[in-house]
Amino acid sequence: MKSTTEYVACGATEKKGKQANKQNKGLLVKTVAISFALAAFSFNAGAQIGKTNAKIKVYFTQPVNTTINTGVNAVSLGSAMFDTLGAYINRAKYTVDIAQYEYQTLSGTDPIKTAINAAYARGVKIRYIQDQSQASSNSGVTSLTSAIPKLTSPAAGTAPCGGSYNIMHNKFVIIDVNGPDTNNVFVLTGSADWDNAMQGGDYNNQLVFQSKQLAKAYTNEFDIMWGDTTHGGASNSTNSKFGPCKPATTQHIFYIGGSKVELYFSPSDGVNNEIVSTIATASTDLYCGMFTFSETTDATDIVNRKTAGAKAYVILDNYSSGSYTPYTSTFPSGLGSDFTGFVSSNYLYHNKYLIVNPSAPCDDPKVLTGSHNWTSSANSENDENTVIIHNDTIANIYLQAFSEDFKVISGNAVTAVTSSCTATTGINTIENSESEFNVFPNPIINELNINVKNAGETLSVSITDQLGRKVLENIVNQTNEMQLNTSSLSSGIYIVTVTSGNNHYAKKIIK
Repeated sequence: MKSTTEYVACGATEKKGKQANKQNKGLLVKTVAISFALAAFSFNAGAQIGKTNAKIKVYFTQPVNTTINTGVNAVSLGSAMFDTLGAYINRAKYTVDIAQYEYQTLSGTDPIKTAINAAYARGVKIRYIQDQSQASSNSGVTSLTSAIPKLTSPAAGTAPCGGSYNIMHNKFVIIDVNGPDTNNVFVLTGSADWDNAMQGGDYNNQLVFQSKQLAKAYTNEFDIMWGDTTHGGASNSTNSKFGPCKPATTQHIFYIGGSKVELYFSPSDGVNNEIVSTIATASTDLYCGMFTFSETTDATDIVNRKTAGAKAYVILDNYSSGSYTPYTSTFPSGLGSDFTGFVSSNYLYHNKYLIVNPSAPCDDPKVLTGSHNWTSSANSENDENTVIIHNDTIANIYLQAFSEDFKVISGNAVTAVTSSCTATTGINTIENSESEFNVFPNPIINELNINVKNAGETLSVSITDQLGRKVLENIVNQTNEMQLNTSSLSSGIYIVTVTSGNNHYAKKIIK
């Protein structure tokens, strides 16, 4: 359960004692009948994750609307979410690193505890980081084998390097980062804390990445907090760094299964800037589902996208966000019935995600999600992780979840958005290798240089603004390079699209 320290923004305490809101939830979930269902699903989940070739998977705890799928159904696991997490940990052969804000022992046979302890017993090296504010109630952590090395984050207050520290709010698991089989290297992250209600009634999402490079980046962040790089070894309090004391991340861009994925950690990477930039790319539609939302400027930016012509929908949790301007004023006045609050005495709308342009597959559809609530504290004081996935299928999968959530919570259906864009998502596959396509400088001033390796007979280039309007176009025969005069463009964000033979490329540029 969350302490009130999670919800600090702009110097004020974002009120919430999740404890009060959820104190009886454990009585409402994990009945004997459900336990049998979970046991059956656990077997299926373990088989499923072994036979699929997908590099990125998404799971939700609440029902989804698969009638709007564009090829892949969203998957709702409900009360089997943590069985699936346990199934991944059961696959670990070498190492498991866990950074988890809250872990209360789950009812019945706890699949997380069982999987972690079993992994340790078979020789897997495990390290575990928990948050100080939750340590006294983290019964799940105390139930783990005592010999497993564990680290508790510093208490909230002034950081040793200056500034303020609040909480270690991460929720991620890294499996077999240095294992020889790259098909068995995983990162699991998302919005869920580990307690009964989080999978038994709350709204949450979980991501699974199969990527050695992404796992290495997460491990680097873990090692900074741990203060040492030795798997299975004790933490080093002298070198351990949390919050504002951490250095900025050096690598942010990864390519996983042909999709561009961005990774950022708070507070060192200025994540709210990435949130603002992502909102700004919404030309067709956007959807935001958020637990704690107190950043008024982010809310205004969403409303501005609607004003500019994009369709915008928002769901916020009333219990956590209900006293803040986005909930009370900005969204009700700016979005009208396309905004809804989730009001419940037992459960939480605990997602933290933004979907951009899922209805425009050639206009860089993307999903931004992770542990990061949209608050000042999450941006400047907390340890958080955020991913941005550029992929039209993933964006549609999240839209299937959001549309069902919105209908159930508000009673109104999300209006389908149509787009003149009919191509498949070039922006996902075209950036597999930076060496194939390059534009510079970026940000641009008055000229844009374009280089395409192995270009076809004709090189066609167009630049569109954030509303999808074409502002520049040029066609050149038999060349790998092109230079465009961009002096006529106003300051802003654009997408440059290049066609070379049967290949399509695209990149975001800034002027």
